[in-house]
Amino acid sequence: MTGIINNDHIRTLCNELVIAVEQDVKERLITRWRQEQSFQTGMHGEPLEPVARQRGERGADKFKWRQGSKLHKLFRAIATRKYGLNIKSLARESGMTEKSVHQAIKRLRREGYKIVCHRKGLQRPKYKLVA
Repeated sequence: MTGIINNDHIRTLCNELVIAVEQDVKERLITRWRQEQSFQTGMHGEPLEPVARQRGERGADKFKWRQGSKLHKLFRAIATRKYGLNIKSLARESGMTEKSVHQAIKRLRREGYKIVCHRKGLQRPKYKLVA
């Protein structure tokens, strides 16, 4: 009889159609995933903005330092912290006197580093490198 349809033939056509649809969906998902991975996002999917400086990290030096010098130690102390340091802390970390720290900060400012001073009430002023 010519009117009877072969169930095996229909089954193979359905399987081929399902495989084709799955491959198409898979391709779409892979391309979408690659597009999403091309940039990094935050915890909620928002694009990350470049961070100017993270803790312990510094930008390129504008001045050629003599490694281990007191001025270099002072710059390291200011550059590696996000919070400000007072003169006594800077003097202790760099091995300079407080007066020498003031002179060194002036020198760093002349060389193009932006060092800001925050004063709050009766507390000692805090010096911080702006990235």
